[in-house]
Amino acid sequence: MDIDTLEIKDGCRKGLIKYLLKALSIIPYIERPLILDIGCGTGVTTLTLADVYNGNIYAVDSNKKSLSRLEEKIKGLNLTDRITAIHSSVFDLKFTDVKFNIVLAEGLLNVIGFEKGILIANRFIKDNGYFIIHDEIAAREEKLYIFEKHNYILLDCFALDETEWWNDYYKALEKAIKSYSDTNVCALFKNDLREIEMYKKDPMQFRSIYYILKKQCSG
Repeated sequence: MDIDTLEIKDGCRKGLIKYLLKALSIIPYIERPLILDIGCGTGVTTLTLADVYNGNIYAVDSNKKSLSRLEEKIKGLNLTDRITAIHSSVFDLKFTDVKFNIVLAEGLLNVIGFEKGILIANRFIKDNGYFIIHDEIAAREEKLYIFEKHNYILLDCFALDETEWWNDYYKALEKAIKSYSDTNVCALFKNDLREIEMYKKDPMQFRSIYYILKKQCSG
């Protein structure tokens, strides 16, 4: 049986898109913005950005398989003129002459280090540009200090609690996996099933938060 695990997980992740849309609604609408999506994965967030905005998007990820899937989607949707997929670590990005109106980091900063991620993004955001971060909910006061330290204004923030994570993602993922009785299929989702069990043991650790920031003019 040929199972496309990325397609199944992408379908489940669409339940979380409404929260990204909520975050985007907090910033003023920009006509033809230049957008950077760092840690884009298979492009669920990237394609949402393309639906909302009529500008150009650079989508960056270090996972070649995920990025290949995004490139397939871009071609299939005839978006090659608007979305550029870049296979790179965020640490190796070199946009020497490009500054972005909007930078999005979905679930990336908790992997690479929060302040380290802020410093990387800071190089690429225009003055008065916007930075949207989706991150784990821990150390909120420390993160607010980091924003101020690096010249960002917090426009708003909102949390996703454990119930929202279950109803809008994990419940659908578990159902999709269990729809296959083949044990070989379940083995393909071994890490996802482990994550679901972790959720069931301690749901509160799966809370997350969106921060919507504006970069102040330097000098």
